[in-house]
Amino acid sequence: MSYIFDSTPLIYLCKSGLDWIFHELGEECIIPESVYNEVISKGKQIGEADAEIAEELVNNGILIVKQADHSINPVHLELELHQGEIDVLSIASSLEGLAIIDDDIARTAGEILEVQVHGTIYLIFMMVRKGKLSKKEAKNKLNEMISNGFWMGHKQYLTILELIDGIEM
Repeated sequence: MSYIFDSTPLIYLCKSGLDWIFHELGEECIIPESVYNEVISKGKQIGEADAEIAEELVNNGILIVKQADHSINPVHLELELHQGEIDVLSIASSLEGLAIIDDDIARTAGEILEVQVHGTIYLIFMMVRKGKLSKKEAKNKLNEMISNGFWMGHKQYLTILELIDGIEM
């Protein structure tokens, strides 16, 4: 199964030192050209360290840049979603892959379009289950992501901490 990444998961995995997760997934990791332009091209222009890390992942063949075929591009999606989100859903749909998106509206759109959708936190849970991250490390990385601007509500944060504690390894 291919993993197709939107901007936010790419940015925060790179910002928090979790870029090794892309390699650990053991499957094709894809970013749409629009996400490349937003995260890497624009990020490098303003000196974002995560842009350099993401570019290295592309240069090393860990992340593959693909052009979206826009097989799912109804006009109503453009009103609510960014181009990167539309492209992620389009590529995930055409490849029957897993869209990694954190935006709630985009995730709901993916579910409506019958695209399998998860977010950044799902990948952290997966790494804890695989024994690649301890529960303590996962919580520390979550806090680091939040310190770097990753947003979630207080209740959601507490729920995620409980879920991490409940993961059986």
